[in-house]
Amino acid sequence: MFASPAAPAPPGTRVSPRVRDALDVVRALAACYVVAHHVAEAHTLPGRLALAFKFGQEAVLVFFLLSGFVIFANERDRAGDWRAYAWRRIRRIYPPLLFAMLVSSCVIAASGQWAALFSWRGLFGTLLALQDVAKLKPGVITDPYLLNYPLWSLSYELAFYAAFPLVMIAWRRWPLMTNVAVGASSCAAYALYVMQPNHFLLVGAYFLIWWSGAMVAAAYQRGARSIRAMPVTIGFLALLGTIAIIVTWRSGFTGRFDYPALMARHFLFALAIVVIGFGPMGRALVTLLQRGGIRLTGVAAISYGLYVLHYPLLVQSPLARTPLGFTVSLALLVLLAWWIERWLPLAWRAPGHAPGRRGAEAAG
Repeated sequence: MFASPAAPAPPGTRVSPRVRDALDVVRALAACYVVAHHVAEAHTLPGRLALAFKFGQEAVLVFFLLSGFVIFANERDRAGDWRAYAWRRIRRIYPPLLFAMLVSSCVIAASGQWAALFSWRGLFGTLLALQDVAKLKPGVITDPYLLNYPLWSLSYELAFYAAFPLVMIAWRRWPLMTNVAVGASSCAAYALYVMQPNHFLLVGAYFLIWWSGAMVAAAYQRGARSIRAMPVTIGFLALLGTIAIIVTWRSGFTGRFDYPALMARHFLFALAIVVIGFGPMGRALVTLLQRGGIRLTGVAAISYGLYVLHYPLLVQSPLARTPLGFTVSLALLVLLAWWIERWLPLAWRAPGHAPGRRGAEAAG
């Protein structure tokens, strides 16, 4: 069984339009929640209301799972052409990222904080996908450029993209062995991270979350509609969460939003989303959205732009500190998000590239 090759996706098992619409709704809601999370953090809200917007990082984990699902569904048979695959991923991530860094530069310079926030380490670290949030976890190489904190997830996303074609070479020939190797490696990476905090080890640990989304797509394409079709991945994701709980217990609980409890939250949340989403409740949600005619395709289409631009425009900008200024900043955010999602990538189109519908792979 370990050596059995992965079967090709049977005809007719591509992601259905109704499932794509449901994924768009989830992506749009996750993007809006991340925006609301950071805006709420920047303002004083009553206790329970503030708590409702405390889980922005969990919303980003939804993007990791969606990204794994959509990249597998869209790139399963194309990732072998590494050059074309790399170009598609770079074209998706970097134009909006570079524009967001330019916007951050303008906002921070206008606010008079340039000398305090600029660092070459942050600039090149973000360009090289090495950034994370130092105040939340140890072993961070650099904070995101000019403290545009939402950019932390892009270092993980780009690492996942880079690993995907390599993992797929093994998965096509030995799917079970590869799933065991990914799960065991992620658990080992987190155990090593606890002993010697290191950014790359933490990215390796979180790869299992992204890969879980990919394995949901693989099971879906085989016609499965239950987590029973992916016991190895689910088992290792549960083991990763268990390890994080043990680490939290042994290290001493210092708060649910602090390391190491933060990782336990993340891993268990990802497990819960996979179990709930790829089961009866997930199917019921898709049916409910379809019957209710709920579609958020427009918001989903600019979700990545909203993600990379909202922090400088709505949190760091002095303009956003008054109700009128915030309204203007919000309108500017939507306009720029639409521009960088719909127009800017065209300037990066490779020769002979045929535009198609974008999936839910935006990094948060």
